[in-house]
Amino acid sequence: MRLRIAGIVLLLVVGIAAVGIVVVNPGGSSSSASATYRTAATTKQDVTKAIVATGTVTPVSVYSLAFGSAATTQTTASSSAASNGAGSGTTWKVTAVSVAPGKAVKVGDVLATANTASAQLALTLAQANLTSAQQKLATDQGGLSANDKAAAKLSVTQATQSLTQARQSYSSTLAQNKLKLSQQLASLNAAKAKLATDQAAVPLNAAAVAQDESAVSNAKNAYDSLKLQVAQSNQQASNQVTSAQNQLTSAKLGYATKTAGATAALIASDQAAVATAQQSVDNAQVALANATLTSPADGVILTVNITAGVNAPSGAAITMQSSAFQVSASVAEADLPNVKLGQDATVTMTASGLPASGKVTQISPSGSSGSSGGVVSYAILVSLPTPPLGTASGMSAQISVTIASVAGVIAVPTVALVGSAGSYSVRVLDSAGQPQLVSVTVGLISSAYAEIQSGVDVGTAVVVGTSSTRQGTTNSGGFGGGIGVPGVGGGGQFRPGGG
Repeated sequence: MRLRIAGIVLLLVVGIAAVGIVVVNPGGSSSSASATYRTAATTKQDVTKAIVATGTVTPVSVYSLAFGSAATTQTTASSSAASNGAGSGTTWKVTAVSVAPGKAVKVGDVLATANTASAQLALTLAQANLTSAQQKLATDQGGLSANDKAAAKLSVTQATQSLTQARQSYSSTLAQNKLKLSQQLASLNAAKAKLATDQAAVPLNAAAVAQDESAVSNAKNAYDSLKLQVAQSNQQASNQVTSAQNQLTSAKLGYATKTAGATAALIASDQAAVATAQQSVDNAQVALANATLTSPADGVILTVNITAGVNAPSGAAITMQSSAFQVSASVAEADLPNVKLGQDATVTMTASGLPASGKVTQISPSGSSGSSGGVVSYAILVSLPTPPLGTASGMSAQISVTIASVAGVIAVPTVALVGSAGSYSVRVLDSAGQPQLVSVTVGLISSAYAEIQSGVDVGTAVVVGTSSTRQGTTNSGGFGGGIGVPGVGGGGQFRPGGG
């Protein structure tokens, strides 16, 4: 608020000084104390209403450059730190550095270079992975080839043959084992018959009987042993049949699976793998392309964090700011509704006093108050496409944002207005030198001038204040009863806004 009041007073002083001032001493009194009226002639001119604020010059962009990744920007509204985008396992050995802090550069200038061996290897591996993923996708989408189908069918045929052979072997084994048991049983029965015959002979031959009994015992043991062997042999043959059956089932299942084609889920997985591999190739190509750091814009180098012959650290290798400038400032909450994107603005550098044209390019949607509270302010940005000579980041500047203007109209100093909105007058001196109220229709009102639409003509002298002379000293002051411009006499209801 103090900034706005100061701006109003300054503009009033300049405005009043810019018009012809006529001092009238009514009646020509020579008393020791007399009052005179200061007047200014109405003029035909442009009337502009503006918001005035003090801001700071900043670069439009600050760039961070790292080997292996594209340049990133840090703006006044937000920032993003660059990181070494080389990718996992990639190293950048710096081969040359051609800039130093403070050096001016043009867009496309080479700033530094690095060895590309590691980046080239990463690209080659990424391309190989992509080829493999693409081949798998093509295979799954196309299904088995004729040769693959024939191979899968051959497995089923072979398993079928193995089962047939196992069954035949099982049958043969059973028959052979049955014959062996029958033969061994016949031997046992023959030994038993001979024992019975010798036991019935008269006279009894004890030696022959003993020999027969031993033969029977041996035959019985042989038969029992053969039965065990036959059982084991039959079980083994049966197991071979079961195994062959399982192999055939597995072969048939494998054939059905291979010839059924890939599922939608498998195709989707293959496609995702191809996309991931392609992204890796793209990243590797970007990394390789950024083995040489070039200036993304005209500007000035801020920092250099690399040295030739040494591997580059992670993060920004070089930072620089653009040559394009802008002014960041704040406006009071009362003025915010009048500020629009694209509005014209005049920027005056504090140090040099040089002016430049600009436009409002950004308005913060959220405000902030000072540390002690009070008026809420909103940050704005004003472009500075053609900055005055000598402009540098961090300089202070005054911005004046035009919020309304009329061209070639009758105008009076704002301090000359009397009354309030809808009922304005000005004071005009009569023939006796006394002020008389004249009603006027007022249009645009700024802190310095007011547009007069009717009521007075160009050249009419209107009262803008009073002066009193007392014992050789002249005191000047605002004319009482006016519209109450801060710093100028008057306590009316109207308060001009906008700086």
